[in-house]
Amino acid sequence: MKIFLSYGHDEYEKLAQRLKRDLKSEGFEIWIDKEEIKGSADWEIAIEKGISSSDWLVLMMTEHSVRRPDGVCLDEVSYARLLGKQIVPIMIQEVKPPLCIARIQWIDMQNFFIPGKVYFDEEAYQKKKEELLAILRGVSLLTVEGEQKSLQTKLRPLDNDVYSEHFAKNFYGRKKLYDYYDTWLLSDQRILWLIGDAGIGKTAFIANLTTVRGDVQAVHFCRFNDNERANPKRAIMSIAYYLATQIKEYRQRLLELQDLDNLIDKNSERLFEYLITEPMSLISYKGDTVVVVIDALDEATINGRNELADIIAKQFEKTPVWMKLLVTSRRETLLERKLARIRSIDFSDSRFNDNMTDIRGFFSEQLKDYFSGKKGQYILNKLTDKSEGIFLYAKTIVDEIHSKRLNIKNIDDFPEGLTGVYLDYFDRIFEAKKEISYKKEVRPVMEVLCAACAPLSEHILCDILEMDEYDFADICELICEMFPVKNGAMQPIHKSIIDWMVDGKRSGSYRVSAKHGHAKIADYFLRLLKKKKMDPYAVQYLGIHLLTSNRIEEVVQLMSDPSFFEQRVKLLGLDTTLREMLFELQKIYEIDYDNAMNVMQDNVFSEVFAMKRKYFYNSGLYFQLKRCGFDDFLRQYGGYNSNDGMIGISYYYYITESFNKAIKSVETLFSSDCILSDAESSELHNLIGLCDRKKTDFGNAQMHFKLAYEKGKDAAAYYDESGAMANLAKIAYHLLDWDSANEWNRKAISCLQKELSIADDEDYKITLTLFLAEYHRLSAECLIWEGNLNRANEELDEAEKLYAKIQSRDRYYIRYLYTKAFRNILVGDYEEVFDECELLMEKATSSYDKAQILFYRGISAFKLGRIEDCLENAATAYEYAKKIGARLEMEEIIGLISLTDSHNLLSEHLQCYSADVNETIQNWVRYTTSFIKNISRRG
Repeated sequence: MKIFLSYGHDEYEKLAQRLKRDLKSEGFEIWIDKEEIKGSADWEIAIEKGISSSDWLVLMMTEHSVRRPDGVCLDEVSYARLLGKQIVPIMIQEVKPPLCIARIQWIDMQNFFIPGKVYFDEEAYQKKKEELLAILRGVSLLTVEGEQKSLQTKLRPLDNDVYSEHFAKNFYGRKKLYDYYDTWLLSDQRILWLIGDAGIGKTAFIANLTTVRGDVQAVHFCRFNDNERANPKRAIMSIAYYLATQIKEYRQRLLELQDLDNLIDKNSERLFEYLITEPMSLISYKGDTVVVVIDALDEATINGRNELADIIAKQFEKTPVWMKLLVTSRRETLLERKLARIRSIDFSDSRFNDNMTDIRGFFSEQLKDYFSGKKGQYILNKLTDKSEGIFLYAKTIVDEIHSKRLNIKNIDDFPEGLTGVYLDYFDRIFEAKKEISYKKEVRPVMEVLCAACAPLSEHILCDILEMDEYDFADICELICEMFPVKNGAMQPIHKSIIDWMVDGKRSGSYRVSAKHGHAKIADYFLRLLKKKKMDPYAVQYLGIHLLTSNRIEEVVQLMSDPSFFEQRVKLLGLDTTLREMLFELQKIYEIDYDNAMNVMQDNVFSEVFAMKRKYFYNSGLYFQLKRCGFDDFLRQYGGYNSNDGMIGISYYYYITESFNKAIKSVETLFSSDCILSDAESSELHNLIGLCDRKKTDFGNAQMHFKLAYEKGKDAAAYYDESGAMANLAKIAYHLLDWDSANEWNRKAISCLQKELSIADDEDYKITLTLFLAEYHRLSAECLIWEGNLNRANEELDEAEKLYAKIQSRDRYYIRYLYTKAFRNILVGDYEEVFDECELLMEKATSSYDKAQILFYRGISAFKLGRIEDCLENAATAYEYAKKIGARLEMEEIIGLISLTDSHNLLSEHLQCYSADVNETIQNWVRYTTSFIKNISRRG
């Protein structure tokens, strides 16, 4: 058996020689570069021959051997990976393992040998040597152990190395891009977004970058036909694992997390906070900039959604400033909208890249024997022009020339660009194999390959197509250049070939119908389901294949299968399962109204809606449900009869701002014969009170909040009880009863702290902590209107401490920010508040929040004497408040306008209800108008 021993020519060379002698004495043939190459000019070729002829590569990891960018051992490891060789890493010094083998357990031989000292731990060395011999002989496996095993089991990192090694081979050029990358590293810009057309070399650049640059400490490759790689949760978990292999302090923080066994149940944004933002913010990292790379983000777009892009846009800025993100993608409208605030760099921009020059250099290097003299220069120029700046074309042409399938003497007949390459490829193989019919034998295979949501094994592909295995093997061999087998599954070499095949205008007679492929895949997995075989691929993707095949009845049957739903939750987690279910339901509603109603009537859906109502409430899923036609369902069928179902419907009406319907729904529950628990009664009284508060019926609202308080207290439901207290505080301060308001706020905070002290679920603790920050914010808002600035500052400081502690941001965080802005008006920072509110408007999503921000901005403009700015902001704020029927807020804004003595200018735009508002609102507006008028600079 042959062993390639990879090591650095450093102070640990003596240990390498000792290991070589010991392995040789055990009967192994050892290839070691110092002795085998002996200064040969063909050093690189000799290295490759040595690796290719060996059975194992044993890597001795030291600072010198795995350094980036000059670690020769990294090239050796990469080449061994490309050839599929078995690798055994040995940790000689404590170093960051190369990303390409970070998923492989290493043998620990640290501190056995100390260079420069007469010391060698013979006993420990012999023990580890025996462990190595057992692995090399196949007696035992190189298994993951200890901390690494724990994290690998729970985070399930994806093996991105197959992409790195494939695309990094024969990498050339990109100096301008590397220069720009280095400039970006030193800048304040957190995210670098590189965009470019298919085949231009984005992934090759990333593959090379992650190999040679030490600042890159995690990488994720998205792939369009691999939903595992497009799944944002799997991407986050994988990135977290690779970061943990590179940053020791971060690894320890991850190991301390209590909920690593339930990661898939969290929604994507929460998962990012839990695994990345929060633990990273707790470590005292003193190293260089940490770069995370996500390649081909556009290929994570599935059915018009790209959750990974959402996370980048909303969450990455919350990570520590020493973290940066590099993203690549093709130009896509969806991404341009989601990442609008991130400046993109175009691969084709000559300021950052020089594709044509690099391609010319690549041809010169790879085909140097063909370019002598004027004729050679003509050929080189012709090749460069035909590439159209696409590196994938250049690499494909070089491979074709080296394999003798293209003759460079016939340069004028070479294909033009990628379309030409693909057309020429198909023409060539099917001209040579005329006995195989493309339309009858090959096209069905292509249909399935183009429709697959994740890579499928050759065995499953053969079964899907119901083909003889010999016939299928012949076709696989025929198309293997464009659809090679990687990790046991057939995959296209590039997404562009799929785009080309499904576009009949470009592919012509080689056109493929993906819809036919979806139908074939659906048929196969439905057959398995009938045999009670629940394949993980079917659990995740069968609904998509049926929808794309327009087989609605079968999708409905699938969604009505309780065991199928249970398997989905087990595989995907509750959050993803619910979102996928609603996505499928929306598609059904758009195509087949009656069947959408059938799904919502079914026991599976009604049970999920009822029992998971709080999850729907907190995650915003009711808005997605509204797009599925749930209002139509309620009008036609009235809803569900169980307590849980009716409470869920009440929640739905409130969240979707149908307040009258929410009140009616709750009143129906109270007046019916059904028995409600105290906890259920508490949540319903809180809900109806919130609706009454929106309608400015303060008397009824106060009554229901008090009932919610009493019922919550009886049931020891501290969460509902504290919510009632916080709501009572808001009613009290609108009644100008400051003492009662402050007392209720104190009780609410104390009650929620009691719930927090007994909570044992980590995510629930986070939720409670966020609500606790909101309660402090509400208390501060009350104190500001009272004029008690010192106490208000104390409450805002408490909220700030909580947000700093957990690093999470919820839907109330924007309110914390604009309440701080309101506080700053009282201290005279009018100009700063005016500018800050403009920035806050970019972050706000709800009409209520936008109305409040513009109201405060209008106040700051008024205090600055900028009346036109005041009126403009007030008018817009009024429209936002009017949109949601926020009567009290509308009157507040009118009160501000009245102070300008110019409100008549806007009378045609404002519908002033001041004449018929109740006494509570009138008193409140008189108070706030006087309060605003009397604000003066302090300090």
